[in-house]
Amino acid sequence: MRITSLLTKRALSAALFVLLLSVVGMKNALAQNQVATLQHNDTITGVFYGQNAYSSAYNAAVDGDVITLSSGTFAGILVSKSITIRGAGCVYDSLTHVLPTIITGNFSIRSSNVSFEGIWFTGDVNISDWYINHNIGFDKCNINTVQNSYAYSSDPRRFCQFSNCIVKNFASRYFHGTSIVNSVVKFTENVHEDIYNLTSIYNSVIVFADGKPVKNMIAYNSVIAIDSVSSVSNCTFFNTIAIQTGVSLLFEGQTAQNVMTADSYSDVFETFDGTLSYENIYQLKNAIAISFLGHDGTEVGIYGGLMPYKTRPSYMILKSINVAGQTNENQKLNVEMELLDPND
Repeated sequence: MRITSLLTKRALSAALFVLLLSVVGMKNALAQNQVATLQHNDTITGVFYGQNAYSSAYNAAVDGDVITLSSGTFAGILVSKSITIRGAGCVYDSLTHVLPTIITGNFSIRSSNVSFEGIWFTGDVNISDWYINHNIGFDKCNINTVQNSYAYSSDPRRFCQFSNCIVKNFASRYFHGTSIVNSVVKFTENVHEDIYNLTSIYNSVIVFADGKPVKNMIAYNSVIAIDSVSSVSNCTFFNTIAIQTGVSLLFEGQTAQNVMTADSYSDVFETFDGTLSYENIYQLKNAIAISFLGHDGTEVGIYGGLMPYKTRPSYMILKSINVAGQTNENQKLNVEMELLDPND
């Protein structure tokens, strides 16, 4: 979508209008790769450029604000405010040629009601401070490692959701109340045995690789690969496939309805072999996809259910801005922008 008349495109959000009409020093800013906008309610309250754009926007933010990051690389920073952080996407979009938003380095979240969408995290995301963290959401994100640093097992408030995400290492201890939706997650071998308490899994691909107990988990319409496990207790499985490479007890003694087992990844997936990558499509073999269905009649795994896996963010993405070199006869600067509609 290319727009050259800013006054006639009423359907755009107020935030985008303010961004384009009130930016100061736009021509100089175009030389910078990174852009961050700060939005409070329906008003853009700041536009920041360069390597420190993200941190500058964050420093100016208050609880409830939205920070939108352009494509490019930003350094991870401590998040201790209740804010929403949006990126341009977690992967390169080959159809639209939009580059991802990348946050590098390790950083901590020390707040409640924080959400991220459309971001590739190359470092470790540490969800710390057990007494305040809850309601943390990641949507359409690639994440290297999720972990935490506290040592209390009785905290009931860690309600976090991962949807349309790929998490290579889920290494958090005592991570209660977690929902994993249409995502691919690997629970790594250094996790504590209580990691699975109160975990709900929907239309996902889960890899266990540590030999710890699995308990208090509910899985729907998913594929679970398990290399080794010491015990399974108080779990419920609906319309779930287990790839059991060395054990045969995932479903034994548990509530299990419409489940099946397979001996290897190649029995279930076209190309996935248990090694998580951001490039793999995690596609089921056609015979499995059409014959073993979830309770809603769609295929199990990440492409079924109510939130089929996709990487493109749910909001308008500002793909490019072109600013005229000089003002026109009315002393106005012509601005042309190209927006990416998530439905295109």
